[in-house]
Amino acid sequence: MERNIKKKWLGKLTKLNAATGSGKCRGKAPHKLLLLLCLLDMAEAGELTGRMFMRTAGLVLRFKSYGALVSERWPTRLDLRMPFFYLRTQGFWQAFTLEMTAAQSPETCFVCELHEEFFDLLCDTDFRLKARLLLVSRYFEPRERVALLVSLGLGVDGADRNEPCIAALNKEAEEAARKKGRSARFAVQVVSRYKFTCALTGLCCLTADGATIVDAAHIEPFSVSQNDDIENGLALCKNAHWMFDEGLWSVRGNGRVVLAPQRFTENGPEALRLQPYAGRLLQFAAGVTLRPKENYFVRHREAHGLAG
Repeated sequence: MERNIKKKWLGKLTKLNAATGSGKCRGKAPHKLLLLLCLLDMAEAGELTGRMFMRTAGLVLRFKSYGALVSERWPTRLDLRMPFFYLRTQGFWQAFTLEMTAAQSPETCFVCELHEEFFDLLCDTDFRLKARLLLVSRYFEPRERVALLVSLGLGVDGADRNEPCIAALNKEAEEAARKKGRSARFAVQVVSRYKFTCALTGLCCLTADGATIVDAAHIEPFSVSQNDDIENGLALCKNAHWMFDEGLWSVRGNGRVVLAPQRFTENGPEALRLQPYAGRLLQFAAGVTLRPKENYFVRHREAHGLAG
């Protein structure tokens, strides 16, 4: 019986009725495919704990990050509300308003309840792997496949690497796709595992639609190191990220912030200025166990002349 249920739902994934692009967009529309990949990824990370789900920060982050991997083929803005609402017609879930009445449009759809069978399968490791490989191989172009497999932590080797359409990629194209995939994975893992909280200010600000104020920042610059180790990352709000990349502040071995005051002047409200953070410890949300590696801060300090 279990095998038949898996077969049934894998079959549904082959019949997603994705629209065909026109104009600047080509191939199959990625909206439904990306949303399903996001849900599978969230289940893999233990973030999907019940049948009800909303447009959470984790879902929005993944949808934007993985969506960037198909932007060359589908350059128009991807609207998460569309597949969030329309996948209900194919039985994956029911769509509701905030008042838990049946949603009638993407604009009124805020809560979805997964089909019980589909939710149970999302908790199954074997199904998640088969479903992700099926979606990636069936609906995406070769470069996108490589980038998505890497971003989902599945790798591109063995049978997947030997697919004719992937094997046909030249070395430069494949490496470019791998780089995009690693970048997307870095962004998702760093921001989500730091719980969308800025490591400098401690600020966590999420919109009702799941957008976040923080970015995934590289400690040792990616342009120098090509290092997408998540321990080379910090979640930082926009100002803090820019100031860190400019070398206006860094972190010592004791976890305290060190500034380069000779390199900048500032005016404005104290809460927005950098100077008050001198000597403060990095801020991590409760329950966060991920920590950046000290040796990356050493190289960051050295690169910007912040001795010690």
